[in-house]
Amino acid sequence: MSGHFSDHEFTQPTELRDFFEWHQGIQHYGFWAIEIHNQDCLNAITSYAQSLAHIIHPNYLRQAHITLSASGLIDPQHFTNDVLQQQIKKLKSANLPSFSLCLSNAHSFTTAPYLSIKDSTSSLEAVRDLLHKVSAGQDASEYVPHITLGFYNKAYKTSDILTKISKMSTPNIVFPVTEIVFARYNTDEIQGPYEVLHRISLNQYISKNDKN
Repeated sequence: MSGHFSDHEFTQPTELRDFFEWHQGIQHYGFWAIEIHNQDCLNAITSYAQSLAHIIHPNYLRQAHITLSASGLIDPQHFTNDVLQQQIKKLKSANLPSFSLCLSNAHSFTTAPYLSIKDSTSSLEAVRDLLHKVSAGQDASEYVPHITLGFYNKAYKTSDILTKISKMSTPNIVFPVTEIVFARYNTDEIQGPYEVLHRISLNQYISKNDKN
């Protein structure tokens, strides 16, 4: 389990409200991610979330994904379309190959339980390095690839959480990654779904607007 998590006595509950003091009226927050479509992974995610339903807020609607880079608030003063287009160009020119990741056991941050992701080929770091050559984004100092299961609804003893999730296990699930996406979510919906704006695959870039 995460040593950083065990350093805290209690989990940190998340308030379900509009954090206007954070977004200051800016409507969208952008991020690069890998969407999870593998059915075995989705089944495991659902199973874990159901097992933890009593300690996380209901109605977590954000689709299962692995965040690659937290770009930031989307507006001229923060994360701009020009920066996004530069990142897209760099990713396209790199002609990134597909790779595999592994869904593993449950861990936790102070605010949220999650399923960990193993990356034996360091492919995630390679993608992140490309993105961060254009913009460092809003990432935490330590990158932990994961799939969030929801947000804690109250303050719980971390020792109790560690005991609970240590008893939950599932076989490692290896799954392919064939595209990465740029997405955004509404800043006034802390648990709301996201919208994919751009997709970058092994050999082809597809824009949402190209489909119209």
